[in-house]
Amino acid sequence: MPELAPEEKRIKPRGFLTVRYIHAADLHLDTAFYGIADVRLAKLLRKATFTALDRLVQFCESEKPDFLVLAGDIYNQEDCSIKAQLALRDACLSLQRAAVRVFLAHGNHDPLSSRLATVALPDNVTVFGTAPESHVVEKQGAVVAVVHGISHERAGESKNLASLFSRDQAHDCFQLGVLHCAVTGQTGKDRSYAPCSVADLRASGLDAWALGHVHERCVLSPTPFIAYCGNAQGLHINEEGDRGCLLVTVGSTACESKFLPLGQVQWKTLAFDLEGAANVNDVEARLTRLLKDAAAGANNACADIVARVTCTGCTALDAQLRNTDLLQTLKGRLAPYAGSPNIWLKDFRVETSPEIDREQYLLREDLLGCTLQRIDALSKDRAELQSVINAAIGGRTPRNASTKNLLAMHTAQLDDEQRLLLLREAERLCIASLSPSARSCHT
Repeated sequence: MPELAPEEKRIKPRGFLTVRYIHAADLHLDTAFYGIADVRLAKLLRKATFTALDRLVQFCESEKPDFLVLAGDIYNQEDCSIKAQLALRDACLSLQRAAVRVFLAHGNHDPLSSRLATVALPDNVTVFGTAPESHVVEKQGAVVAVVHGISHERAGESKNLASLFSRDQAHDCFQLGVLHCAVTGQTGKDRSYAPCSVADLRASGLDAWALGHVHERCVLSPTPFIAYCGNAQGLHINEEGDRGCLLVTVGSTACESKFLPLGQVQWKTLAFDLEGAANVNDVEARLTRLLKDAAAGANNACADIVARVTCTGCTALDAQLRNTDLLQTLKGRLAPYAGSPNIWLKDFRVETSPEIDREQYLLREDLLGCTLQRIDALSKDRAELQSVINAAIGGRTPRNASTKNLLAMHTAQLDDEQRLLLLREAERLCIASLSPSARSCHT
């Protein structure tokens, strides 16, 4: 998925009075972060979505846009928490004092059928209903924009809502669509709510679209300007890096978009090279240096990093690293790493291998040498690799047929990277079992 540059200029065919708006989406307020053992970290993460909302308000107060659009999933689940609703109300009251108008569309996580409490939002907020609505924005007595939007009526919205939009012919000005949707090619099939295509969005005749639902920033079209701003705060380890919103400025000849960071907590995967590590002291020293470098490389908006450390390389400590006690002890000694930002260790992934001279073994004709040769050949032939994986699954005898079918379904959906990960793990197991050093450890 293409990443949005810090600032992109978009040429517009029409002439418009200058309009500035902030585009945010997928705040997922009051998200509960499950599976976090450290109580301090769990509390920090629970607060992070609210911190992102506070930062959004601060940007609105300092940048003074003509309006703010919230493109769905403001809340994290259908039974929206009272705490989240009150936080949004308070934020909108602050925006009202700053003379910032708010346009809000509900998405699949907070549809209008949700059990929303009777928390009234201030008059500066327009909440879109389940049919397309259009609202004008005036500045200095002139209509400078028309904002169109629609909310999801239910959690599993399957209709193409984009096809319901059309340009307001009564106003020759900038016109923006606000929609929580799954544009073709941007989401997995399990997240295709309100599906549509870029062609559907273009067909509306609108000049720009502020989209929600996809958590990665991306520009789908320069003209009309169609963008996902991404989510305001990363929610798990697969949502790495900066998260925030877009400040969009529409002038007579250009539309400029600028990324504004909102997420206080960033998720990050750190590659931990343990090639040649000989003892635990060496591992601890290298890990300390890794965390220090990660903190030094973070941007100013980041106050905390939650890291997954992936251990790689050939090391005599391979077997010990797979004993969870060693890494958990180091985690307890070093986390959180007090720096600017702080670094919390979420977990470790051990992808090391025993220390052998692999190139020498490739020249041998014994069992391990032939195995490594076969592994190298499979790494270059993806079709054959998939065939071997299928055969391995087919040759197993799970307790029941449904388990076997489930395994077959998952292996059929593996991508190239996942297949190679399986192959590397198979190599590690072979080396651990067949190398002389491994055999000597078991005698």
